[in-house]
This record gives sequence, C-alpha cells and structure tokens, in this order.
Amino acid sequence: MEEKKTKDAVTGLESAANRKDAEYDLVNALLSAMDYQQAEENITEVEIRRHGVFYFAVHLHPLSDEQIRIARKKATTYQPNPNGKKLPPIEREINNAKLKSWVIYLATVEADQQKIWGNAAVKDKAGLIENWETIDALLTAGEKNRLFEVVLDVSGLDDDLNSEDMSEEEYAKN
Repeated sequence: MEEKKTKDAVTGLESAANRKDAEYDLVNALLSAMDYQQAEENITEVEIRRHGVFYFAVHLHPLSDEQIRIARKKATTYQPNPNGKKLPPIEREINNAKLKSWVIYLATVEADQQKIWGNAAVKDKAGLIENWETIDALLTAGEKNRLFEVVLDVSGLDDDLNSEDMSEEEYAKN
C-alpha cells in the first residue's frame, strides 16, 4: 500500500482535485517530453566564426541513446569473430573523428542537414558523397570538437563531468 502512494506522488495525481484533468495534463506533459528534439528551448544555435568573420550557423538538438548507438555503429569497423563464422562480427576499431562527425550530423536539425552538410556545391568541390562527410570539409578540428561538446551538453551527457558539486575524490570513484 505504501508503494502505491509513492507512485502516485511522482505523477501528482493523488493530490489533484479533478483526477481526470490531472491525468489529461499528465498525458500532455508526457507527449511534450517525447518531442524534446524539436522543442525550441532544446535547440542550440552555434555560429562558426574565424577571426571575427561569420561563415554559417548550425542548429543542434539533443540526441537519443538510439541515435548515439547509430553514430557509434557507423564509426566502427568490424572483423569476423575468431570463435566462428556463425557468431556475429566483433568490433575492431572505433574512428573517433568519424564518431564526432556522425554525432554532430545526427544532432543537426533537418533543415541544416540539407542546407549546410548536404550542400551540393560543397560536396562537389570536396569530392564527397555523403552529407556527414561535409562536416570535416567545413570545420576545423577545434570547431568540430566544440560542436561535439555542445551536442553532449544539450543531450545531458556531460552533466556528471561538469558538476561543480562533485569533488575530485567523488569524480574518481565514479
């Protein structure tokens, strides 16, 4: 019985005057939470400037675990499993530069994926085939690293690393 109270307290339904309205509000809140990638407040604009000259701006949204898994898979080379052909291949190497490019590409809003990373003139001039490859052609290593860090930040993946409340000892334990 005690566990039931705890579960209701999380949703806030036990104290609602009109339970039906509270349930409707909960459903709306859950649906809004599900659209986190398109929510305006979660999209971060990053300007690419060199020596004070503005080149372009890219808009980044948070990534899901599944998108990060996709980026990792695309950046990984595999080899046959030494324990037999019937077993799945095993990871051989992860290309960190490619991983960062894929993370940035997948975190870029769709309009910018087409307009910036998918720009036909840039791809033709650089001899590129896929849109994500444009990231390396357009960005310096530092700019690419900065965009990658922004994606981690908006996705909430660097919260533990940047926590000012955590001592060096606590950080080492984690």
